[in-house]
Amino acid sequence: MKMTKNLTHIAASVDFEAAMTEDQLQAVFAGAGVQGFAAELDIAERTEDHVQMVSLESFLAFAKASGLSAVTYDVTYFPHADDAEVEYQLKQLARDLEISVEVIRDVCADEIAEYIKLDAERDASLPVHSIVECYTGGTAFAWYGMNEYPRLKRVVLGKLAAGGKKAEKAFVLRASKAQVDYLGDY
Repeated sequence: MKMTKNLTHIAASVDFEAAMTEDQLQAVFAGAGVQGFAAELDIAERTEDHVQMVSLESFLAFAKASGLSAVTYDVTYFPHADDAEVEYQLKQLARDLEISVEVIRDVCADEIAEYIKLDAERDASLPVHSIVECYTGGTAFAWYGMNEYPRLKRVVLGKLAAGGKKAEKAFVLRASKAQVDYLGDY
């Protein structure tokens, strides 16, 4: 049983198990006596904080104890970011925040360059995310594995939130729902 003495939610860091390749997942499934089926799971709707609550082995034991003999899984790889990917991410962020891409590029030029450098050093042959899901009693349960990777939105939002003349005018003074949502996630 989990008891808390705090009545206020405080953001805490979450340690995720490492993402696994399809072969690694299949080996774990076989060891647990559960079949795994590849599926395209909806990563966009996942938030990292609420998905993983137990180890993968415990999750699979829960699935079996619930009378399930199969789970679905998805393994995601990200290629190294190139200029087109950076432009795509910046356009999405600019649209969500209702500011121009030029403001983001101007205020966050160093952070964007650092992101590209860090991403180029990342091993793109390792999966970034692994998700395993099962459904029982009308409820979906999921395990989420994650390997660290650079995140452009996180660095850019941190810099924009810190301000600067252009950012203050275009970002800080025009707080939108998207801004609040993004800052709340990071």
